[in-house]
Amino acid sequence: MSVELNKKAMTLMGSPWVAGGLAVLELALGFLLLGFPFLLGTSAVWVGGFVLVVLGIMRAAQGFIYAYNRWWNFLACVLFLILGALMIALPVLSLQVFTLVIGCALLSFGILRLLFAISLRRESGSGWRFFNGLVSLILGGMVLWQWPTSSLWLIGTLIAIEMIFSGWTLLFLALTPARRS
Repeated sequence: MSVELNKKAMTLMGSPWVAGGLAVLELALGFLLLGFPFLLGTSAVWVGGFVLVVLGIMRAAQGFIYAYNRWWNFLACVLFLILGALMIALPVLSLQVFTLVIGCALLSFGILRLLFAISLRRESGSGWRFFNGLVSLILGGMVLWQWPTSSLWLIGTLIAIEMIFSGWTLLFLALTPARRS
């Protein structure tokens, strides 16, 4: 009986109607959360802090169980617990640090991509590489120029946009003829 129930559940989950419904739900949540980027960003940092605390506890357990890398596990445990506790206690500061890291990464990748495109200027697609580097450079500059104010919207906006594009992708996959057969 459980095998039949499992087959029915898998058939239902593979249904384009279910996939389409989940896609619409994800799209709606993405657009809703786009209106609350600071709340979404701080929530994500807060949840990440709890995950790090759990990882710290797991590393402590591993340190007691496995003697061959005990000190490494205890060191990782302390690091995870401290970072997790700071993220939970200071989500706004954590959000600012993450935003600063993202801005620096975008700026660095933009510079590297521009240099790469210039070094391969005779290759096919080098114009697109240059454009990609320029966009990364501009985005990184915008984030850093507005920092720490940009931390109020950046991470939450990125998460919401990811949800919207993921929802659109799921919706279009649900609508493809191969899924409806």
